[in-house]
Amino acid sequence: MTVGVALLVVTLVYQAIGLTTILVPAEGGIYSEGLAGSPQYLNPLLSAYNEVDRDLVALIFNGLVRLDASGQPAPDLASHWEISPDGRTYTVTLRSDVQWQDGVPFSADDVLFTVGLLQDPGYTGPADVATLWRQVKVEAINPETVRFVIPEPFAPFLDYLTVGILPQHILKGVSAAELPGHPFNLKPIGTGPFVVDTVTSGGGYISSITLSASPTFTGHRPYLSKVEFRFYPDHASVLAAYQAGEIQGIGQVLPSDLPRVRAEPHLNLFSALSSEMTMIILRLDDPGVAFFQDRRVRQALLYGLDRQALIDRVLDGQGAIANSPILPWSWAYDPGVPTYPYDPKRAEALLDEAGWVLSTGAPAGGRSEPVAGGDATRKHEGSDMTFKLAVSDEPLHKALAEEIVRQWRALGIAAQVEVIEPGQIQAVLAERHFQAILVDLEVPGDPDPYPFWHESQIKDGQNYAGFKSLAISQVLEEARRATDQAQRLELYKRFQSLFAEQVPGLLLYYPVYTYAVDDKVGGVQIRPLNVPSDRFRTIADWYVVRRRIVISQSGRRG
Repeated sequence: MTVGVALLVVTLVYQAIGLTTILVPAEGGIYSEGLAGSPQYLNPLLSAYNEVDRDLVALIFNGLVRLDASGQPAPDLASHWEISPDGRTYTVTLRSDVQWQDGVPFSADDVLFTVGLLQDPGYTGPADVATLWRQVKVEAINPETVRFVIPEPFAPFLDYLTVGILPQHILKGVSAAELPGHPFNLKPIGTGPFVVDTVTSGGGYISSITLSASPTFTGHRPYLSKVEFRFYPDHASVLAAYQAGEIQGIGQVLPSDLPRVRAEPHLNLFSALSSEMTMIILRLDDPGVAFFQDRRVRQALLYGLDRQALIDRVLDGQGAIANSPILPWSWAYDPGVPTYPYDPKRAEALLDEAGWVLSTGAPAGGRSEPVAGGDATRKHEGSDMTFKLAVSDEPLHKALAEEIVRQWRALGIAAQVEVIEPGQIQAVLAERHFQAILVDLEVPGDPDPYPFWHESQIKDGQNYAGFKSLAISQVLEEARRATDQAQRLELYKRFQSLFAEQVPGLLLYYPVYTYAVDDKVGGVQIRPLNVPSDRFRTIADWYVVRRRIVISQSGRRG
């Protein structure tokens, strides 16, 4: 009774003097997140092929450069840099306040050591990364300055400086070939905001990894004391783990799981466009589907797709119609690029104009009469308009392909779905064993579209379509050499206009990445993602502990 009276008195006093109390974020507490998959290498040089590794590496390591929400380079371990007038020399000044998580100062020696591993013939990471770095000359001007010299101007070079730097004092003497087997990969030391605390194994695999806030980190220190990652065999198991109270966050929510996730009353959903685009690549250099070489046919194929219906019916709304091969949140995106709205009448007219007409199959020498779509197939000089649309044997992609084929069927286009094992998609692309193929293209980092659409990339590169355009190739070459961003922007606007005119591939949509976090976790925000681990850009502001403070009614602290 006495306590109750005292609380009443305090409350009356606060009201009388115009004070109130509010809850604000406080340091401490653990955030736990479930991920589908398992970690292998907590090492930025080896994490490219494993999304779980990339998530953890993003919290443990830093690169010289980071990419902001629009894909523009920003300082990270570097304080600033200068680019020579000829675009070949990058002089990078390092921050002087950085320490490794064991207290050893960070220096230029660590940068040289990391680059040396990238240049090592035994490096097992992405081939394009190794090829680039083996052409770079690097030297330390002093402990806080590093100079990179590249053989020719290459504007996307800053993107390659985002790779996480490794500590020389721990790994000195370890070759690139020896690196995958080194114990460092599960007990790493980085420069990031979190350090590995514990690794828990069970049943022959790693079940969880806990990170603690690093005491040596000099950036924006997080409220959270620890971040725990728990690993599960699939996405359904992650959702079940949340429902069982094991975790607070779901690393990624698939479109197929959205109805069940939305039914959870305490889960907040956060969505952002990812650094992917889903499209159909057409073989433009295959005589078996020579009609793809006709621009009018390609335009008709795109006009004939109701892409919003694909997003709504198959993806549960988790996508945005793609109108450009450059991501819409990128600094290089042109919002004025010509678009292809769903227009089946326009598609039919273009196909008719190209000589592909619906007919009753009149006898030779007779005049065929056009008929309505449905079961009829468009013909030209006795040949049917038919081709195979390859797709990964995965529910979402198969559903997309089936709906696409259904829509084209209404125009008299007899496409057929060809299902391929998921692990074979890359080989099918590389060997060009397809007529048309539905793929998700990852385009993180610099917006440079050269690898996919320049003529030089047809034989051994990623120009899987076999697309040839001198005008586009010249624009892409010039954009790669231009270190002035304003100049690059104008060149990429020209490229996007030419792409829309030529339609070398059928852009479908930009996928939406959805992330779910319990409402007990505050401060969570998500912005466009260069990579999924960018959802942690704002993790320093996340909190699970709150404290009460007294403020005046005007908002000032009492």
